[in-house]
Amino acid sequence: MELSRRKVAGTLSEIYGKDLLESDKLMRTLGLYKHAQELPDVQNPFSGFVARACHLSVGDWYPYSLTIGTGGTGHNPISMRLYEPLDDQNEFTFESFSEIHRDNVSPIAGDFLTHAGILSEKNLLSQNSTRLLKAPSDWDYYLLENIRAADVAETVVREMHRSLRPNTVTALLASKYGGCHAGNIFLLRSALEEFERTQKLPEEEELAVWVNQLLEASAGSLQEAVSQVRKVVMVYQTNLEGFPSIYPDANRKVPDLVTTSGNTIWSQLGNSYTQIVDLSNIDKSRAFLTPGASEDPRSPHFFDQVELWVTGETRPAPLSREEVMKYVESIETLFSPINKTMRQSGSD
Repeated sequence: MELSRRKVAGTLSEIYGKDLLESDKLMRTLGLYKHAQELPDVQNPFSGFVARACHLSVGDWYPYSLTIGTGGTGHNPISMRLYEPLDDQNEFTFESFSEIHRDNVSPIAGDFLTHAGILSEKNLLSQNSTRLLKAPSDWDYYLLENIRAADVAETVVREMHRSLRPNTVTALLASKYGGCHAGNIFLLRSALEEFERTQKLPEEEELAVWVNQLLEASAGSLQEAVSQVRKVVMVYQTNLEGFPSIYPDANRKVPDLVTTSGNTIWSQLGNSYTQIVDLSNIDKSRAFLTPGASEDPRSPHFFDQVELWVTGETRPAPLSREEVMKYVESIETLFSPINKTMRQSGSD
């Protein structure tokens, strides 16, 4: 890692001598290392920031717009939300992360519904769209199960994800703002900023078509009844290909989950391994492992963190060797079958 950093920075000759001077001159001329310090996915404590979300910068220090893109650049709903609680804090503390970790607000749904409300007041929405807007009229933007408004909002967010596309009625908006949630968020935030300044929405007709399209699609996807809390079964060795459990006896039912949306910070079904590291005191770190991730159904620890998972709590996760050894239950040393002669000859 150090050699890779030096190569890009053009400082290899400092340790290897003049033979690499020309390489260093080239890399410094290109300036890749300098520009890399400004990338949103680079942690640079010397510039005053260490926080980021989903490989995106957190905070208003970043001088460039993370906008046009097809999902690989710009905000996603989680990083978008992180701006709000972090900007509201004068000082970000290690302890305060637990509250942010359990946050399930959907600002992208809130921004969309704000646009829809403005267009509705201008009579630019269909009757079906206007009717659907009544459900989330007093919604608090929390995506929780058993709440009709949240059900509507999450359905809208799902429909919204790939709604800006070229060669469709949304082609103009797609060409200006990009696609996927990065483009959606750029569009929603830009339009609201313009409305605050001028009391007018940019591309109003195109916006109305887009909002109507999404609300009509959402209405068709919604069930009439309020959604129920999902009964979740953790399948042993689950997979994306849809194959059944390889060991059904190891499947586990989990307690009721309240935040199953994948578009919130606290997405219970989206958790795999969560670790919170205090860089000033690494032994103060906290973590939890999703139940079943130990992969050994015979282990007493196979399902022992389920309550942490459901409630969003954490357990101690020290990182120094001394502290880790305090938690060790057993140690097994594996000896290499490679003999001394093979090692000396350089054989695999």
